Amino acid sequence: MKLQPGDIFAVNADTWLSKAINAAQKFNSSDNQSKYAHAGIIINEAGSTFESLWTIRRSHLNEYIGKEILIGRHEKMTPAMFLRGWPVVAALEGQPYPWWRIPLHLFSPVAKYVSAGKYAVCSELVCMFLKECGFVQTWRGKNPDAVADMIHRWRGWSVVFEGVLERGLADRS
Repeated sequence: MKLQPGDIFAVNADTWLSKAINAAQKFNSSDNQSKYAHAGIIINEAGSTFESLWTIRRSHLNEYIGKEILIGRHEKMTPAMFLRGWPVVAALEGQPYPWWRIPLHLFSPVAKYVSAGKYAVCSELVCMFLKECGFVQTWRGKNPDAVADMIHRWRGWSVVFEGVLERGLADRS
């Protein structure tokens, strides 16, 4: 698997929180399916990531070894395009996770229209990046299922990898 900056991912951590997120996403989903409960941005070929976890911070795909993961890439993602979106989200590094936005996502239109500045849950952070790149129209109210559906169903997107992330697929950086 060859990663590049600007690839995005969605993961199923198979925890109680992931199961609760997937249940809510399935309720709101147009295809009545939801498999992934977290999303992030891949920022280099070695598998380093940028995610909204307890805080918005850098991490690594190796954190998800043994988990189901989907990695996607937009056909127009280039190093220059990555640099177009990266500064906007990178400026949020260290910001706390906006837990108060989670209940808004139970009814996705609410999360879309009730703004909290640039506070973004994981999938909103991904879509904020993609909006700056010109690939999506809005970032508010987007959940991990929407990110996965975008990779699977939208024109211009391809699956880089989907399955259980095994050791050796992501090099340590």
